[in-house]
Amino acid sequence: MKSHRALAVVVLWIVFLTSSCGPKPEPVVDQATVVAKNASVRLKNSSTSRTLVTLNPGDKVEVLQQLGNWYRIRHGERLQGWMEESTIITNGTMTRIQKMATAAQKEPPQNTATMRDDGNMRLEPGRSTAVIRKLERGKKMEVLERVTTPRPNSDGALDVWLKVRPSPTEVGFVFAGLVDFDVPAEISQYTEGYTYTAVKPINQVQDSIAGTISWYVVGERSIEAGPPVDFNGVRVFTWNQKMHRYETAFRVRGIRGVYPLEIGQDKGNPTFRFYELGEDGSSRTPSEYVMFGVVTRPLNVPPKTDRTPSHKAPAPKETAKKHSSKKSSPKKALQR
Repeated sequence: MKSHRALAVVVLWIVFLTSSCGPKPEPVVDQATVVAKNASVRLKNSSTSRTLVTLNPGDKVEVLQQLGNWYRIRHGERLQGWMEESTIITNGTMTRIQKMATAAQKEPPQNTATMRDDGNMRLEPGRSTAVIRKLERGKKMEVLERVTTPRPNSDGALDVWLKVRPSPTEVGFVFAGLVDFDVPAEISQYTEGYTYTAVKPINQVQDSIAGTISWYVVGERSIEAGPPVDFNGVRVFTWNQKMHRYETAFRVRGIRGVYPLEIGQDKGNPTFRFYELGEDGSSRTPSEYVMFGVVTRPLNVPPKTDRTPSHKAPAPKETAKKHSSKKSSPKKALQR
């Protein structure tokens, strides 16, 4: 009997030693969720490496290692391979995204924009920063900020990045060269080659023919503006209810405008405020205006920066189309 007990103890000891000396599962550094369609799990961390299997959005994987913009993952008990970072989102990255989205909830958009081509939305501005996910061509989003970063392997050149909100729970950065800023259809014919990096509806009026019409204050940017400048002009579009057309009630050019372009009210009158970037590249000087009907007056603009034009705009040189409506009326010239 004692010999049987001794033998059992020896067997258990051997089993314990065998199990403790066997290979242990590789530790998991994070969990991740697949966010891309037909996401490839590859043999090596290269886009030309053989695909072992494809996964679908929502599939869960364990992250074992990160190397550059590739993750070595484990799916199930046996499958291991490499996935490109734009195809999955880790729990750690998701936590950072949620914090960014929460912090930006009250940040008003400067404009909306559309992806011109497929592109990565990144956690931070920069060509080598972590990718949140890929945004497809045609994707609409809100533009919150515009920032610049040094361009890699260049002599002083800058890249421009936009902080965007493609959905209420997502915030990230996309390369500005992949994005087209939106322009309200009713004033799109008056852009004159400018990019409207900021667009804010500032007032509404009722027209007997066209119905409800919005007035707009826009930040317009020409190709000559330097990368740190968000817009180098501000223009206000109002509506002439007698002539049934848009007119320019205010316009200033040659400024170093930076976000945000803000709108508000002063005793029931529309107001707008823009900021100018100082020569030191960091200081910002606000200029605020109030509108009494179509007449624009400064609220806090120092004398040297008071550029308020007369509300009587000079005669235009070109003919512009009237705001579209169900009922047509004769074409009128846009007043500046």
